[in-house]
Amino acid sequence: MAKDDEGISAGVPVPKKLQRTVKKLAAAGEEPIMIAPAILKSQATDQMLAIARMGMMDRVLGYLVTTKKSVHFVRPGIAWDRVQTVPLEMIDDVEYVEEFHSNTLKLKVGERAESIIFYDDKDGIAFYRYIKSRQWQN
Repeated sequence: MAKDDEGISAGVPVPKKLQRTVKKLAAAGEEPIMIAPAILKSQATDQMLAIARMGMMDRVLGYLVTTKKSVHFVRPGIAWDRVQTVPLEMIDDVEYVEEFHSNTLKLKVGERAESIIFYDDKDGIAFYRYIKSRQWQN
């Protein structure tokens, strides 16, 4: 991990809230490629979804950390972070939800799907392109 004191890993800016988790990922050989403020719909209240859809960057409640191996959904906490991991090879598809009017993508893993609400639609588009490019490589 390069320059973790400055919050930088593999050239990707690391928010202060995530430094603990990113250090653990780097120690496990998973340097982040992309970090985006985002929340999982299944873990969010209506108020949390509204905050994310409005792009209130001062109230970020979760992050999507993408590495070459996996996608990690991180909810930073005071004592520990809650992390859910999905290996990239398990992702079957990613789709726009409502033509992206709500900053939402649906990630499909087997028969299951999870909606991801991005705080910034540009992050969602970058994630969509990354997953699609990985699918074309396989």
